[in-house]
Amino acid sequence: MKAKYIGCTHDGWQHTELHYEYKGHQYIVIKHNNGYMDKSLKQQHEEAQAEIDELIAHENDPIPEWKYEGSAQEGFDCFWNYVEGSGKA
Repeated sequence: MKAKYIGCTHDGWQHTELHYEYKGHQYIVIKHNNGYMDKSLKQQHEEAQAEIDELIAHENDPIPEWKYEGSAQEGFDCFWNYVEGSGKA
């Protein structure tokens, strides 16, 4: 399926945002007008469309229930271990 071109916006400086719709979802690719391209327009399209396909493939997946049973102190300890990267979350 091809993407539908919606329009573009210019920031007045060095790039143009090209707006597209693909399978009911919108995405943007950026054209740099200064000759610098981190990713080609084709690569940006392919990555955005792959993300949309992945989103659609999982949109009906059940949302897992998250709950914590324990003391508030244990919850804080678990949280700070996660934030500090000790791997004991």
